[in-house]
Amino acid sequence: MLGFFMFMSVLGGLMSYMNLDPMKSSFFLIVSVLMMMPMIACVSYVWYSYFISLLFLSGIFVILVYFSSLSSFVNVKMYYMILLFIATSLFYVIGLSMFGVNYVGMNFFYYNISLYILLWLIILLLLFMNFCSYFLSFSGALRSV
Repeated sequence: MLGFFMFMSVLGGLMSYMNLDPMKSSFFLIVSVLMMMPMIACVSYVWYSYFISLLFLSGIFVILVYFSSLSSFVNVKMYYMILLFIATSLFYVIGLSMFGVNYVGMNFFYYNISLYILLWLIILLLLFMNFCSYFLSFSGALRSV
């Protein structure tokens, strides 16, 4: 499982490096740090991984707000039904079955539930980036150029 998180973290870093759009690049940096967090939590104290992620994510969000004033909306047809199908199939592939699982201990909370929360946050960030790029194209946005 940690190998999967390491692969996704490296993939997010590569996509951030290869992408020229600052908003998408910062989004991929956020994905990279979120995928690196479970590995840091296994190596060191748990609070240390949260401290690193909050410190890094605050800087990324500042960069995101700064560059969002420079960008404009590009109309991209995104088929949300396909995205919803992929997300639900991911839940079934991983195994979201709550029946027959002993979900009383802390092991279930940290390893099973947090993965689904992480996937849900990534989906919400994708939707947020889409709406944010639309609403920031108006002249009344944060800092108009």
